[in-house]
This record gives sequence, C-alpha cells and structure tokens, in this order.
Amino acid sequence: MTPASIASDASLPSGQSGLFPATMWSVIQAANGEEALSGLDRLARAYWRPLHVFARQRGMECDVAADAVQGFFEYLISHEMLANVQRGEVRFRSFLLRCFTNWLLNERKRTRAAKRGGGAAEIAVDEFGSRVAEPALIEGEAPDRAYDRVWARAMVDQALARLDGELAQRERSEFLQELRRRTFAVSGENPDWEELAARFGMSHGAVRKAAADLRRRFGALLREEVRNVVSNDAEVDEELRYLVSLLSSA
Repeated sequence: MTPASIASDASLPSGQSGLFPATMWSVIQAANGEEALSGLDRLARAYWRPLHVFARQRGMECDVAADAVQGFFEYLISHEMLANVQRGEVRFRSFLLRCFTNWLLNERKRTRAAKRGGGAAEIAVDEFGSRVAEPALIEGEAPDRAYDRVWARAMVDQALARLDGELAQRERSEFLQELRRRTFAVSGENPDWEELAARFGMSHGAVRKAAADLRRRFGALLREEVRNVVSNDAEVDEELRYLVSLLSSA
C-alpha cells in the first residue's frame, strides 16, 4: 500500500471530538528540512505513548509495540506522507490512529532492520521508547478507547511539564514547586495549606491564592496544548470536555 493510499484510508467522518488541527498540520505540511523534523518531533512527543498503548491493547508485546511505533514515525519521515495528504475534516488523533492501523497491516511481516533501511531522516524517537515503561493493559478496554485515554493523559503531562519549567525560573521556586506537587497530587487528599504556610512564613490565605493561580495557569497551558491539535477555540472546549471525561472515567 502506498503512502497516499494509507492517508486516504484514514478518512473519517466528522463529528467526533476535535477536528484535524490547523496548527500542527501547518507545522508539518508547510515546513521543510529541519523545521519539518521539528514538527514531527512535536508529533511524536504527543502521540508516541498513545500509539504504543493502542498496540499493546491489541496484543503486541511491549518491545514489539515500541518497534512498531518507532517504525511508523520513521515511515512518516521517509515517505513525507503527511506533506502530501489533503486536509479533511477528520479528528487528528483519529486520522493518525487510522494511518497507524493501516501501516501495521502492511508491516506485520517486516523486521525492524528492514523498517530502518532506506536512509530515512533522523528524529530522536528512540528516546520516547526508552522512557516508557511497559503500559498497564486496561482490562475490557477497546484499543481505540485506551489510545484516547493515554492521549488525554499525555496532554495533561505536557501541560504539567511546561508548568514545571516555568516554576523553576520564578522567584520562590522552592515554594512554588512544593505547591505544585501538593496541588496536583494524585492521592486525592486535600493539601495541608496550614503546614505549607507555616513552613514558608506565609498566611493561609496567601497559600490558597497561590494554589488557585497555579491551577489557572495550568488550565491555560492545557488549553494551549489542546489548541495545537484542533482548528478553533470552539473545538478546544469540546475537546477539553472529552479529555476530562476520559480521565474522570479512568
């Protein structure tokens, strides 16, 4: 199957959350050379783990799934597939998942060595695989639903990583980083603001206000991450609602 046929097979009807993105689409389709690789690097950072989990949910061993995702991104680079696809009203994550599924059908019998041949341009996607522990399989979860869940988590993690980077550069970074840890703790327990206030010589009210400011900034960063993969602000709200529903039901 040719690059064009993989793309055409990926056509999906509109009406599922988030349309094909203007922002990420422009970066990948219009850029050349190093800019194109930068766009694909950004794509890999957002979708490596969701695709990996999707493959695992379909029964692949962890290493085999990692090789498949690696090979898929290398295929995108070497065949310039995304640069030749006509933009349509399909959801980006659904488009990419359909491309990956069709690619798997054609690559099932090929070895990793064969997939790495042909002088493809280099992109540091190996690092994603090296950082990803074997994902826990979700019993009874369809592979495409698991893919969406991990996509939602990836959006949140990217926003939190950006928040951490900002806090490290600000004054009182020690306080802000501890505040961030407690504000976004996964335990679900209410943070001990009194203890934190006493520790840093602040009032209880000042700590609570700082926590509220932190949540607002995280919300803005998360919105930016989602905005990168949809077409307009109205779709951001729809996609954020879907993201929250995915994480709430996990």
